[in-house]
Amino acid sequence: MSETFKDEVQYEITENLPSDKSRLTAFLAGLTKAVGTLEIVNKRMNLCLALDSFDEGMKIVEAFKSLYPTEFELSLTTAKSGPKAGKQICSLQVPYGFSKQILVDFRLMTVDGDALNGFVEGTPNELLETEEEKSAFLAGLFLGTGSVYVPSMSADEEKRDGYHLEFQLDDEDYANDLVALLDFFGLQAKTSERGDHTLVYFKDKDEIARLLSIFGLTESVLKLQMIINERETANSLNRAIICETANMDKTFAAASKHLLAIGKIMGAGLFEALTPILKETAQARMDNPESSLQDLADALGISKSALNHRLRKLVEISEELSGV
Repeated sequence: MSETFKDEVQYEITENLPSDKSRLTAFLAGLTKAVGTLEIVNKRMNLCLALDSFDEGMKIVEAFKSLYPTEFELSLTTAKSGPKAGKQICSLQVPYGFSKQILVDFRLMTVDGDALNGFVEGTPNELLETEEEKSAFLAGLFLGTGSVYVPSMSADEEKRDGYHLEFQLDDEDYANDLVALLDFFGLQAKTSERGDHTLVYFKDKDEIARLLSIFGLTESVLKLQMIINERETANSLNRAIICETANMDKTFAAASKHLLAIGKIMGAGLFEALTPILKETAQARMDNPESSLQDLADALGISKSALNHRLRKLVEISEELSGV
């Protein structure tokens, strides 16, 4: 199965993870916010992340290990809940001793003494003080819960006609926070409901390109621009073909009308009775049935208006013969 544009975007995100601590923390916070759950493992509450593939899991493990010096377990399983429910995933399990610390560091949970108190609703704004941290958080959130689609350019791809990028969230209030965060970058996202989820989405190709640029995805932006250019070129070509076909149809329709009139005149034995000018015109149309009016007028050395007048006269004669 060939890679989709979404696959390429996700791959570029994982290949270009932030290098400095604050941006990497923001990125992992966004990803954990999107796909993180708390599960009971050996009677202890562990943080788990549901990732799309084992390769992606290895990349994210390396990112976590650069911040937290411990071992993380990866396993293939089926997601029980969240946007990936029912799908095969790579489960990343954080050791109990670090689960609490990570959740607090990511501003995703508060603590009461030594115990976790509760989840923080909405966007962890305390963690996102700079534009770079905000963009990294968005990239992590998108990797976990985002999708992007572009028009199909080959028969091998799933049939799609437009541009679409979305975040799929479980919480409407969190969706509103995300809309506000995107607005910080001048992006006007829309929201809608899909089952139990709230979608935050774009359908404007320029805004999608802008968001990918905010993620720092140079290759994906270039690929999207190439798709846009190819699509617009194809659309322009299709419009030209349709226009040309319509013009040809008009030419054939007009020629057929003229030829039928001339044939009726000849059938009545009146061709030789036509004036020299009409006889010349009728013969020229019979000799050039596919020519446009302009081409036929040029061949006769007259104006298009004069040709139209002569052809209308031939049609009138044929209609009089039919009593029309």
